[in-house]
Amino acid sequence: MPLRMGTFTANSPSLGEDDMERRSLLRLLSVLGPVAAIPTFTPGELPRISAEPTDRDVDDWERVAWDYAQSVWIDLSGSRSANLVADIRDLSKQLARTTGTSERASLLRVYAQLSAFLALDLPLIAGARACWRAWAAARTAADASGDRDLAVWVRAEEAVESYYMQRVRTATENLLDEAVQLAGNHPSLGLAQAQKIRARVLAEDGRVEEARAALREFKDTYSALPSTVTDERISVWGLASAEAKSGEAWTLAKLGDAKAAAPLLEQALADLPEEKVGGRANIGLLQAWCLIQDHEVTEGLGHAVRVTQSLPVTPPRRRLVGEVLTALPDKARELPAARELRALVTPAAA
Repeated sequence: MPLRMGTFTANSPSLGEDDMERRSLLRLLSVLGPVAAIPTFTPGELPRISAEPTDRDVDDWERVAWDYAQSVWIDLSGSRSANLVADIRDLSKQLARTTGTSERASLLRVYAQLSAFLALDLPLIAGARACWRAWAAARTAADASGDRDLAVWVRAEEAVESYYMQRVRTATENLLDEAVQLAGNHPSLGLAQAQKIRARVLAEDGRVEEARAALREFKDTYSALPSTVTDERISVWGLASAEAKSGEAWTLAKLGDAKAAAPLLEQALADLPEEKVGGRANIGLLQAWCLIQDHEVTEGLGHAVRVTQSLPVTPPRRRLVGEVLTALPDKARELPAARELRALVTPAAA
C-alpha cells in the first residue's frame, strides 16, 4: 500500500541548552495551581502590588490569547512555556485588582486559555504533575468565567492529554463525562473532541459497537459545528476536516479496521497544512500502524522510524509508537527496525 509522504523534518529543541531558564520556569510553575485562577488578595495587600505596570485592557489580553492559540499546533512543544508563565503571572495579579463582574469574567476566560496552552506545552519539560496542575487551573478559571463552551473544551482537551499520557483511566473517563454533561445538546468544539476521544477509549476496551456509535455521534456533532470551527485550519479553536478524518482513523485502527482507516489518513495528510509538522508526523505514525496491520511490516516499521526520528517524542507520538510496536507479529518484534523504534521512545533517547 503506497504512502503519501508528508514533511516531518524540524529543528529539534535543545531542551538542555539553558538550564537556568528551565529552573526558573519550574519555580514559577510552583505557584500555579487551581486556586491561582481566582486570586484571593485582600484589600490590605493591594498596596504591595500597586507599583505594577498599567493593566492591559480585555481586548489586549484577548489578542495575547489569540496569538498563543495560533502557535499551539505549530511551534515545537516546550517552546512557549516561559512566556506563558510570565503572562499568567501578570494576569493573575491583574485579576486580584479587578472587581467589575464583566471584566473579571473576560479576564478569567483568558486565564483559562493561557493555562490550557501552558498545560499543552509542558509534557516535554516539566512532567505530568505540572501538566495536571495547569489543567486544574484552566478548569477552575473556565468554570468561574461562566463560559460553558470553554469549560467543555478545557475538559475535553485535558481528557485527550490524559489519554496520551496514560493517566489513570478513571481520570480520563470522568473528564469526558463532565464535558459531555456540560455540553448538553449544544454542538461545540469541546463536545466534538470529547466524543472523538471517547470513541478511542471504547475501542481500546474492545467495546466495538459502542466505539462505532461514539464515532457516529462525533460525526453528527462535527456536521453541526459552525464554519468558524470547521474552516479554521491553524489555531486550537478549529477542527478542520483533516483532524476529523485522522481522529476517526485512529479509532478505526484501534478497532483493527486498517482498510477503512487508510484512505481517511491519505485525505487527512493531503488536507493538513504543512505548518502543522507535528500533526503530519502523527498521521505518518497512524499510517505505519495501518501498514503493519495490513501485513506490510517492513514498510510500516521503516516509516515509523523515519517519522519518530524527525521530531521530539511528544505524548501522542509516544502513544502511537506504542501502538505500532504492539501491532507487530511476534517474529518481527526483534527486527533491527523494531529495536531502533523502541529505543527512540525510551526516556533516555526521547
